[in-house]
Amino acid sequence: RIGRPTATMSGRKEGKHLIMALVYIVGWGCASSGLIFLNNHLLTEDGFHYPMTLCSMGLAASWTISSVMVNAGYVKLDKSRDLSPRWYCTHILPIGAFAAISLALGNYTYLYLSVSFIQMLKAAVPCVTMIVLVATALEKPHRMTVLGVLILTFGTALAAYGEIAFQWIGVIMMFSSEFSEAFRMAVLQYLLGNLRFDLIEGLYVMAPASFAFLVLGIMMFEFQTFQEEDGFAKITGRPHKYFAAAFLGFCVNLLTLAVIKSTSSLTFKVVGQVKNTVVILVSVVVFGSEITFLQVVGYSISMVGFAVYQRGKQVQAKAEEREKEMDGYERVELHEQKGEA
Repeated sequence: RIGRPTATMSGRKEGKHLIMALVYIVGWGCASSGLIFLNNHLLTEDGFHYPMTLCSMGLAASWTISSVMVNAGYVKLDKSRDLSPRWYCTHILPIGAFAAISLALGNYTYLYLSVSFIQMLKAAVPCVTMIVLVATALEKPHRMTVLGVLILTFGTALAAYGEIAFQWIGVIMMFSSEFSEAFRMAVLQYLLGNLRFDLIEGLYVMAPASFAFLVLGIMMFEFQTFQEEDGFAKITGRPHKYFAAAFLGFCVNLLTLAVIKSTSSLTFKVVGQVKNTVVILVSVVVFGSEITFLQVVGYSISMVGFAVYQRGKQVQAKAEEREKEMDGYERVELHEQKGEA
């Protein structure tokens, strides 16, 4: 009887956590998909040919909203963390640089490739991630993950071969974006280790760095054209669309952190692939995007490869846990033997 209230409270807590995780996942899926279609509309149909300027709006909104919440006292920063200018420059700025490159190149692909084909290419993210992590000695390859990557690569290549409006520049930009994101994850893992931020705190710390590098890119590659074509008039002519893009960018940034924190990075990857599949279906059914039978076959093979890859990651994680446990037992036994001696 004494244990029942505790068990009930624990069950309620787990149930609440599960509901919140589902809310975050659905919210992220809707916000991310909405942002993809809105950005594609603004870049290709609305004549706003400034991809870096467009994605900087979401980061500007993230920085502004998080700053207001922190300065107004709604969110408390962890005072125990070293957030000095020197630490920020050596730890956060490199992460922000790779994030900005990934966002910029990812947005530029919409000028050259269809929405459905871009989502198919995103299936190759695990291949790129594994290459970068192995090259930087942050991960050891497992035979099952390698098999999954090989299947993924074949499926993605098949889907690319079947693309009607294939453009090399778009594909190169897409994979460059994925490599930049993989390097961002590797640098984050190397520089921050187990350091974790709360949701708003994470945006407050990370968004300014990414935004600064995007502004630098805008000044170098887009600002002159933006002035010549009076890009600001396009924003003021339809402000609701651009405010929506900025707000959705904030929601995606926030909910990405929320999904990973409430579930795991593995769950986020799986949910991401499901979302990509939904975006492809919506793009075809609602917006009339054309895909070939060869692309469907290639993408299906990629999904099989993704499943094998994720299974390999699980097996690898369990094997590493067992190794740590065995190392712990060996240290205990060695300590006991020394004590007996």
